[in-house]
Amino acid sequence: MEKIVVVGGGWAGCAAALAAKNLNAEVLLFEKNDLLLGTGLVGGIYRNNGRYTAAEEMISLGAGELFILLDNNCVRHKNINFPGHQHANLYDLFIVEKVVREYLLAKGIKIFFNSRVTDVITKNKNIKAIICNGKTYEGDVFIDATGTAGPQQNCIKYGNGCVMCIIRCPSFGGRVSITTKAGGEEITSQNRVFQSYSGSCKIEKNTISPEIIKILERNGVYIYPLPKQKKIYFLIPKGLPAICFK
Repeated sequence: MEKIVVVGGGWAGCAAALAAKNLNAEVLLFEKNDLLLGTGLVGGIYRNNGRYTAAEEMISLGAGELFILLDNNCVRHKNINFPGHQHANLYDLFIVEKVVREYLLAKGIKIFFNSRVTDVITKNKNIKAIICNGKTYEGDVFIDATGTAGPQQNCIKYGNGCVMCIIRCPSFGGRVSITTKAGGEEITSQNRVFQSYSGSCKIEKNTISPEIIKILERNGVYIYPLPKQKKIYFLIPKGLPAICFK
């Protein structure tokens, strides 16, 4: 039985791990964060625009397990239209990671969380093993699914992470490209710089008070204290306990 090592547990890494497992391989999936799906935990949109055709083709070709999993377990909205997106489905960000994780584990895929792969061991230009948290893991096939999103521009400039950033580089470390570690070359954006990913909420800086702007310019982040005299309620999915901060 071949051992397949997948580095990166985003949607691509999960799909690669599942495909390898369906070929009766032993599969090890390494994810530097404590959650799967990576930036797929930001927007939750799929089957939109041309991706609808791609999803249907994948299902028809027998490689659409994850699409079917979403359709049957995680969809909040189906076939909706909004600016720039047609016939889109939106999956529930609160439950999707748990659904996918449990599905992969039930298939027999070994998942390593908090596992940041930092280097590779090569022989004759072939990868023989990866280095993760100081340990060596050998394999027969290695798949780089670390994505393209390195530390965000704001993090590099100020050393802080955005409060909504799902990559969470300050906590778990920035992206390490297994491809480049093995001597390969990645295709980057036209200006050869990795930029941020879409899905963030933006506010025009000129609409913010001058006091806050000064702090942003100096620190790169502004923390707004919650008013003590108010209660703040959060909407929680059905079945989970309610939360109230006083």
